[in-house]
Amino acid sequence: MDIKSISLEKLVEKINNDMGHNFCDTFRYKRKELSNSGRASSADILFKFVDGDRDWVINEGGGKEVQYHFYARQNEVGYGLGFNAQYVPFANEKSPVDYIMPFVKAFLTLKRNKDKTLAVAEAEGFSLIEGNGWDGLKNIKNGEYYLFGKNIKIQDGIFPDEEYSQMLEYIKKELFDLYVAIWKQKIEMEKKNETIGKLVELLTSNYNLIFTGAPGTGKTYLAQQIAKEMGCSETRMGFVQFHPSYDYTDFVEGLRPKQDDSGNIGFEPKDGIFKKFCENALLAYLSNADKAPKYVFIIDEINRGEISKIFGELFFSIDSGYRVTKEMIDDHRSGKSPLVTIRTQYSNMCKRPNAFDEALGITDANDFGHFFVPDNVYIIGTMNDIDRSVESMDFAFRRRFAFKEIKASENLGMLDDLEDKDNIIKRMENLNAAIEKVEGLSSAYHIGGSYFMKLKLYQNEDKSYDYDSLWNNHLEGLLMEYLRGMADAEKKVKELKEYYDLKQIASRDVDNE
Repeated sequence: MDIKSISLEKLVEKINNDMGHNFCDTFRYKRKELSNSGRASSADILFKFVDGDRDWVINEGGGKEVQYHFYARQNEVGYGLGFNAQYVPFANEKSPVDYIMPFVKAFLTLKRNKDKTLAVAEAEGFSLIEGNGWDGLKNIKNGEYYLFGKNIKIQDGIFPDEEYSQMLEYIKKELFDLYVAIWKQKIEMEKKNETIGKLVELLTSNYNLIFTGAPGTGKTYLAQQIAKEMGCSETRMGFVQFHPSYDYTDFVEGLRPKQDDSGNIGFEPKDGIFKKFCENALLAYLSNADKAPKYVFIIDEINRGEISKIFGELFFSIDSGYRVTKEMIDDHRSGKSPLVTIRTQYSNMCKRPNAFDEALGITDANDFGHFFVPDNVYIIGTMNDIDRSVESMDFAFRRRFAFKEIKASENLGMLDDLEDKDNIIKRMENLNAAIEKVEGLSSAYHIGGSYFMKLKLYQNEDKSYDYDSLWNNHLEGLLMEYLRGMADAEKKVKELKEYYDLKQIASRDVDNE
């Protein structure tokens, strides 16, 4: 095709026509669906010609999104999917980077996760042909533009027919699939961020939060994500896992052996993990009360410990109504409004003031050993609904925490690094739907994503997963435990394996009922 004497407007008109109205309609309605806009773009075209001074065009409505892009220059044409941080089509408080960054993050996530649609495009020769490479794209700045696409050299104004036809096919297939994948990844990430945002709000308003749910639903992973969302570095994130032998001396304070200079063995009080954590949070809070950094303490399997034995008198202090602020400390020191705090069990052995004593201005040696929880400390606990130890949790414990169920279907971000993620989710959801159909079981017995993370242990040389090994080594035994004592337990487990293998579709059976 000779394009040296044809205008960009006419060239774009030809491309739109040759693409076919069916594809252009498919694209504009798919874009409407993905962007959740009120209506599809007005014309059944892909590229929209706007300005005769430009040597490029984009899809209609694509000014603030990942966009189809085509350009025609003197010696080359190029096309692909573009990420524009150069302008927005109308005045707005948001910057170009604010608009495009969610799409950039989605695209980079597909790259990191080795997404098939992106891998197919790269195998066909698509790459970043505009911009400062992958590292630059990660930190895209206002005024920059990146294009993932192909360029074709033009000699004597001739656009080779074979290259032109191939371009149309790539636009309708590989680039369209990738365009949809980027949008879907963006939507999924926004839903995840929205969920985390709501949980952050729930935690900050209650101070104490417990995630409940089926085993393996990623409750601990989610707790860590929330802590990171609240700006907690590793030094401001505490972690402990409760168990039946864990007690007050581990958590708050206890006596530990000490050898003096003469070799004699004695005992001295040592702070436990939570008390040390609160002391660090307090010191950070008193350098900077106006913008006190948040500290998040995560207690994994909180119901497996004997709560009253571990917390002791701390039940009073962790109550959200008794969190201590800098203002309250100042009022206490001035005598305006004395604070009611606790003294820990080994306080009578304190020979010098601790950080809490110093904050309160206590100098009397007979009054050392105070403790309180500053209001920049937040606690997240996790527990499994079906654990029998749940029944032993008393009301004093329950009323100090907000409870939030985490379902297997709601926390799938942990699977992002796995190959074949879509197939993994299908297997998990189909198996869980089948589990709910077993009399006596419910969503509390679902199989969570953490179990499927173990597929990394069973990856074949061709990067595929050995799903049977996951079943035989991890899932079958768990399900047998769920079904213990039921009639035909082994038969039921074999049936569940068929759902796991996608040989039966549980949702279809449910719909038929």
